[in-house]
Amino acid sequence: MAAFQIATWYDTWNQTGLDNLVNGIVPLNLAGRYNLAFFSLVAQSSGGYAPGGAGQFASQVQAQIFKQAPAAVVYIGLGSTGIAAAVADNTANNNRSTANIVAWLKANGYSGISIDAEEYAVMQVVPDFVTQLGPSFQAAGLGIAISVPWPGGGPTNLYGAGAVQAFNAYVDVLELQDYSSAGTPIDAPIWISAGIPASKLMGGVSTENGQYLTSLSDTQAWTQYALQNGLQGMFSWRLDNDHTPPGSPEDVGPTFTGAQMIYDTATSS
Repeated sequence: MAAFQIATWYDTWNQTGLDNLVNGIVPLNLAGRYNLAFFSLVAQSSGGYAPGGAGQFASQVQAQIFKQAPAAVVYIGLGSTGIAAAVADNTANNNRSTANIVAWLKANGYSGISIDAEEYAVMQVVPDFVTQLGPSFQAAGLGIAISVPWPGGGPTNLYGAGAVQAFNAYVDVLELQDYSSAGTPIDAPIWISAGIPASKLMGGVSTENGQYLTSLSDTQAWTQYALQNGLQGMFSWRLDNDHTPPGSPEDVGPTFTGAQMIYDTATSS
């Protein structure tokens, strides 16, 4: 049985989030994979699309993660911008944008992408996108994750008729954003009954203070559910702002109690 995976997000736009890393206060042992938020796909002068548009501290955050946790896996978090255009470019130009994306990831030391498209029209082309990316990513040893908003809708409703087939063929993990819905124990069965194996799913919690903050008791219970039901793991939004004190500026005073709860629950089983 594969080891239970823990993933989280980290921002690229806030000096404070970077400073927390530089100052050594971020417990990078609490996750094995980091999605850096957020990149987009940007038109290239040579043709096609490639990643770009992230916050100004992306490369420094990546460097600090690798310096302090050399075994960590780092993905780029890819928002909606440019996905539909890249799909069209791939169709018209022999998968040119796929080649650009693979080359960029390899050149910049990233291990894959987490696709966090949250516009319905873009979500509908994600199956085509991962089908275009899949063979080249597999050949290059790169991973594809999809970070699923409103997962209670299920794969076909959110991503279209070809979603299950495309995801099973080419996607390594689907990160269910259960912090914006009913929760992992409710949402995961919807995906499993649609034909997605439990082993391709990660449950999710929000560790960020606000209206979607997942309680520590639910964080523990959903992690236990993921363990007991063969899910690939758990992920959280987001480590750099984890349970900051109410009213604090972004990334100021993170307590990491959400991430600690996931880790403790996962490792005590």
